[in-house]
Amino acid sequence: MAKPWPRHLRVTLRDNDSGSTPLELPDRRMWPVGIAFAVLFAIFASVAGIMVAKASVQPVHDVFDLMMFLFSVFWILGWSVGVVILGALTALLLLYRESARLQAGCLVHVARLGPLKIVCEYELARMRNVRAENSGESGIARIRFDYEGLSCGIGDRMPRAQADNFIACLQRAGAGAASVVGAASAAAPANVRLEVPVRSLPAPRPEGASRAAVALIVANLLPIAGVLLFGWDLAAVMVLYWSESAVIGFYTILRMCIVEKLGAVMTVPFFLGHFGAFMAAHFAFVYGFFIHKGGALPTVGAFEELRSIFLPLWPAVAALVVSHGVSFFQNFIGEREYAGASTTALMAVPYRRIIVMHLTIIFGGWIVLALGTPAPALLVLVVMKMLVDLRAHRREHAARATLRLRNLQLPLG
Repeated sequence: MAKPWPRHLRVTLRDNDSGSTPLELPDRRMWPVGIAFAVLFAIFASVAGIMVAKASVQPVHDVFDLMMFLFSVFWILGWSVGVVILGALTALLLLYRESARLQAGCLVHVARLGPLKIVCEYELARMRNVRAENSGESGIARIRFDYEGLSCGIGDRMPRAQADNFIACLQRAGAGAASVVGAASAAAPANVRLEVPVRSLPAPRPEGASRAAVALIVANLLPIAGVLLFGWDLAAVMVLYWSESAVIGFYTILRMCIVEKLGAVMTVPFFLGHFGAFMAAHFAFVYGFFIHKGGALPTVGAFEELRSIFLPLWPAVAALVVSHGVSFFQNFIGEREYAGASTTALMAVPYRRIIVMHLTIIFGGWIVLALGTPAPALLVLVVMKMLVDLRAHRREHAARATLRLRNLQLPLG
């Protein structure tokens, strides 16, 4: 059941209770739950501490070592989000307090979570059927009332005499309101639907002819130019496609910041933690199977080796940044795909697209290795990847356009 919405709900550090009449509420027993969260916090924090200690002494001699170090760092980052959340919940639950008062014709309920205060105001004139419901124990009741056709309560279980006194205070305060609190008048039906016009939205434009699709095709043609004109081998193509995964992750973070706003402070580190760990392990796989190929490790350091791998590919990587940037600004911003977008869906999109894309190129890459990496086989691999990428691009934006239409075609009000 949907929760009733008070007249005002705000989160604040300051609460003005001048001119109010306090109402007695029993202390809510939150400390057992707080202790349980404290135990979980201690476990999660201990694991994080162990991983930090291991990562701090992990040597970095080559690319494999560097990828394993980055994997640990990203893993710690994602895990730390859980540590922070558990720590905050522990502190808030152990410090939880609540109070109620009558003020300016309203029932004001204040939940204190440490220094934070969540203040809810219910207009007395709109409250109905204030009652004390038995809680299953003799002489113990809970205070309930109807508000805007929905049922809600205030406070924890309390002695019946205390509940009756609370209700009597509400009735006296509501006697001068537009309707007497606790009167047996019929509340407004909760399931009434008003027929109102809906917004008329244009149908989404075909993505096949969009600038984003054209930019995607151009970016995918660059590896063909690299194979034909610059002698790129399979390793260079695989590194380029790994770079595209990183670009997709970057724009996913931008999307999350737009959708989540302040909430991105927690969701972005969590996404960066598991996606970064995935990318580090993925590059170790690409380096081991397609670059290193089981041979002797280079004598240069890890960063010098990475520089020699990525520097020749920078024009193609820049083209990928531009291609996905065009899609980001045209579709997500210009076409308002952010309307109705959820963080869970945004996190899942890069994985779905990357897994399909990389299964294609890894399968094709093994075929190219078996054939001795001739240029025609590499060209076939590039074309296969481009077709898969275009299909994923169209499906992704078509699904977002459909979701946007569903979320925006709401009654006007």
